Amino acid sequence: MAKGRASAQNLKRDPLMAQYVATSAWVKDRSRPIVKWITVAAVAIAVGLIVWMFFSRYAKNAAESMAKAIDIRQAVVRNPIPPDLAPGQRAFKTEDEKHRAAYEAFTLAANEYPSYNGDMARYLAATHQLHFEAGKAEATLKELAQKDSDVGAQARLALAERYEAAGKNDEALAEYQKLKNKPGPIPPALVDVSMARVYEAMGKNKEAIDLYFAVANNKDLRSTGLGTTSVGRLTALAPEKAEQLPPVEPTGPMGLPRGGMSIPGR
Repeated sequence: MAKGRASAQNLKRDPLMAQYVATSAWVKDRSRPIVKWITVAAVAIAVGLIVWMFFSRYAKNAAESMAKAIDIRQAVVRNPIPPDLAPGQRAFKTEDEKHRAAYEAFTLAANEYPSYNGDMARYLAATHQLHFEAGKAEATLKELAQKDSDVGAQARLALAERYEAAGKNDEALAEYQKLKNKPGPIPPALVDVSMARVYEAMGKNKEAIDLYFAVANNKDLRSTGLGTTSVGRLTALAPEKAEQLPPVEPTGPMGLPRGGMSIPGR
């Protein structure tokens, strides 16, 4: 036997060679299942990629659809239509044209992409539909108001305001009360001032005064539009209650109390 060449018997006893032979046999016996699972994994990855691309495109198209409707909602109304509109800016000759176009755009966004635009687009569509098909719009707002969501709260506010504008004070008050119990994203002070306004229209000045006073007496609200409105109505309805309000602390140019910030130890 040539020097340096391992015998077949020695190769069989070599641990590395034994491992190689065992591994080769294992792979040979399982080559078909391995190829099968590699194929399955590749198909799963491909399907996942296709699904991801589909939903990415779907989300992009949904956002674009909503953006187009919002552009109409924010369009200017002028007759004649100004020639110097900014790129992408919309314009209509009448409010009716604008409301109808916005309603159609939001309805399209809701119908074509319900999982993305759905309730919000339907709510916005209804706010425009109120101007030309009030009955149908109210039905949509009633449906949406039943939902325990931010859109549901906004729909209830729009419904209450619609009832108030139509002189349906009892219905408006009932919706405002539901909103007061569960305001969601609606500022509670806005609900209080709205309820006070309805009470005032109903001749229930005591209830209105109490709500106006509660808002006007809140130091964090005094300088807001709601606070100013409440102080004004309180002064008109009950001057003696208005006099009970604490004075507004004057502020400097930076919005800080005059005299600057207090420094501990001084």
